[in-house]
Amino acid sequence: MARRGLKLYPYIAVQEAVEKVAVSALPAPMRAGWATEEHIEALAALWPGDHGSTRTRTLSRFSAGNRCFVIWDGDTIPAATWCDFDVINHESERRSLELHEVYLFDAFVSPAARGRNLAPIMRAACYEACWALGRTTMLSFTGYFNESSHRFKAKLGARRLHVALQVTLLDRWSHTFIIRRY
Repeated sequence: MARRGLKLYPYIAVQEAVEKVAVSALPAPMRAGWATEEHIEALAALWPGDHGSTRTRTLSRFSAGNRCFVIWDGDTIPAATWCDFDVINHESERRSLELHEVYLFDAFVSPAARGRNLAPIMRAACYEACWALGRTTMLSFTGYFNESSHRFKAKLGARRLHVALQVTLLDRWSHTFIIRRY
């Protein structure tokens, strides 16, 4: 359908950290915390693809005021997630955030670090860091058919807000339909 100019993107809006859930501790000597612009090279090395474009994207996110929560393993970053404290800038939903909200996006664990339970540990530590900043409502989006992400977020006490469908026609017209509210 995309070749004919019609794109359909079903997704689920989620409120994370609705309830505190116990997760295992971060393995020593790893530590979790906020990365800064000083860590661009380590962050750019985490995401797959062209290092230059990843570095540019990372720098633009910091310039936009986004913050990156990471797990450190020595000088490397095996896992990271981005937080926007100002706006939801999802392709299908855009709005300003309230002072108690944060938009979580683009979580990633390097292939070499997978299978060590780092994603839920990182996300739970990120919740704690956001709560410490007064952000009590964590929002995110997941593709409708991304079952592993749904299981991951449910394990961490997430609650579905709504199911939606974004319809784009010829890259000129786009509308998001709310299919179901929870």
